[in-house]
Formats: sequence, structure tokens, C-alpha cells
Amino acid sequence: MNSAMTFAVAAVASVALLAGCATSQESRTKQSSNTLSTPSTTPPQGKRPALSTTKPTKPVKIAIIAIENNPFFGQVKTGYDAVKPKIEAAGGTVDWINAGTEVTVDSVGDAINAAVADGYDAIAALMPGDGICTYVRKANAEGVLLAAYNGNASCAQSSGALFFHGQDLRAAGMQAGKLMCTATKGLASATKPGVIGVETESFTFQALEERRLGFLDGLKQNCPWVTQSGGGVEYQESTDRVASVTRDYMTSTKNLVGIYVTGGNPQVAAQTVASAGKTSTVKVIGFDFTAENVAQIKAGNMYAAIGQDPYGQSYDTIVWLYNALVDKQKPSPDYFIPTAAVVGTQANITTVSAAT
Repeated sequence: MNSAMTFAVAAVASVALLAGCATSQESRTKQSSNTLSTPSTTPPQGKRPALSTTKPTKPVKIAIIAIENNPFFGQVKTGYDAVKPKIEAAGGTVDWINAGTEVTVDSVGDAINAAVADGYDAIAALMPGDGICTYVRKANAEGVLLAAYNGNASCAQSSGALFFHGQDLRAAGMQAGKLMCTATKGLASATKPGVIGVETESFTFQALEERRLGFLDGLKQNCPWVTQSGGGVEYQESTDRVASVTRDYMTSTKNLVGIYVTGGNPQVAAQTVASAGKTSTVKVIGFDFTAENVAQIKAGNMYAAIGQDPYGQSYDTIVWLYNALVDKQKPSPDYFIPTAAVVGTQANITTVSAAT
């Protein structure tokens, strides 16, 4: 093929591609958080929102972007699975998009860009850190409604995000700190200081940093003689790393009385402590009522976990996005719509885990 022919084919392909993109964007129900009306009341906490009876003028597409690196997201997907047929019966579609196993701005941001390009009208996404706001602004500029769930970014609202549905992360961390003070009451005191090994999935994931800093605030307020060992350790998504870090804390940290895990897979820390025969002297606290965590709490290997309604983080968020698209109204006058924080211990874990 000569160069002139090659150029002509490329030009036609380029025009077709641009035409395809234009068609995709024209078919989208363009919205903006700034153009939606605001309700007078906040949605009741813990109550599942009802799907609007307003019929869409044309089919709407919603995407929820997730990271699949621990059992927690299996529970999030359960909420998605439950709401998907309801959205479809109402005349819309909703898709689960797996952005990989690492909670990073690039992985989630690339998934947001792809969803925008694919013509989705609304997107629910994690907010790994403030770098994600570049992607939020781009989506908002294209008329795509975007909501944060599970983790927020400080710039998300000002960048156009419609709402954030998830745990009050700093408060949950403080609650975990207070629980650790209770758990270690007989192990540490003002005359016998104790040390906690803090394990975080990622220091750059803002949500987990809020939990870590809140935890330190909780210790300081309730038992200042119990402190963090060093600056904490990052384990990313590796369960092997959780186990090795826990073993390192037990073998090298003087006066260790507890392990606090800010992210996924705290059951591994509990199992590691139990294998070392130290459940009576090293207390483990983490998050979520996954089947793995529930088993460790029942066995006495994990002192407590704090739930954050993973089912609702997907179910509620998707319903609110759908309703916003068809009713042209925000779900709440407030940007932050918190989930209920429930504490599960050996005394009540059977009851509270059954309710999630």
C-alpha cells in the first residue's frame, strides 16, 4: 500500500473513531452535581433507599469501580448483585468494574477514564488519594455523575463528586483506639507502658491513613501509656506480608500488647498471633465482618472488628446515583452520607455479623 493510500485509510479510521466517541457522549444523560436540586433532609442511616419510580427518558448506565484484593470487596459485591436486577427492571444497567488489586490513583483513575469513554452516565468509585481528583474533574466536565464510596479524598467534593458514602474514617480509627485501650487494660498501664504494632495496607490511601491517625488519637485520649511502635508498617495487599510483619512485631518489639490493622485481611494477623500462642497478651483489632474475621473473633484470636456496611456501600450508592439521574435530585443536603459503625466482639459477633 502506498503512502497516500495509508494516509487516506488512517484519516477515515480517525473520523470514524471520533464519530463513535461523539455518538457515545451524545447518548449519555449529561448531569452535573451543580444542576441537581437538593433535598431538605438526610437519608436515614442504615435504611436501604428505595429506587425511584420515575422512568428514565432513555436507558441509563451506571458503573461501580472496585479493587478486589481482600474478602471485604466480596461483601461489597453482594450489595451490587442485589441491586443490579432492580436497576435493570427499572430500565437501566449497572456494571461491576474490577480495577485490579492495588488501591492506587492510577488504577482507579484509569478505570474512571475508561468508564467515561464507554458512555456511563454515573460512576461510583474509591478515592485512593487527592490525585484522583483530576479524574473526578474530567468526569464531571463530561457530564458524568461521580460518587465516592468506601474512601473519600479531601478534594473530591470541590472537584464535582456528588456525595461520599462510607465510614466516618477518623472516628472509626478513634473507636478502634478506645477498643484497644479496653482490650489491653490488664496488659499495660501508666506504670507499665505498652506498644501497638500498626499495619496499614497503604500509607498513600487516604482512607486508611485517617483510620491510622484516628487510632493514635484514640490511644492518646484513652490510654496515653499505649503507643505505636515506630511509624507503622505498610503491607499493600499481601497476606504473606501481614503474617511476616506480625511475626516481626512479636519477636522484636518490647512490651507489645496489640496489633492494629487498618485495611484488609486482619484475620491473618489474628491467625499469626494465635499460632505463636500469644492471644492472651497480644490483642488484634481490625475492620469488617468478613467470614474470616468473624471466625477469628469467635475463636478468641481477634479482640474486635468494626463494621462499615459494605453491602450498603454498593447498594445504597448505586440506588442514589440512579435516582439522581432520573429525578435530577441529590440524595442528601450533605456531601458525606455515613454508614453505621458497629463493633463486633466475641460477645456479640454472631448477632451483628448476621445483620450485615
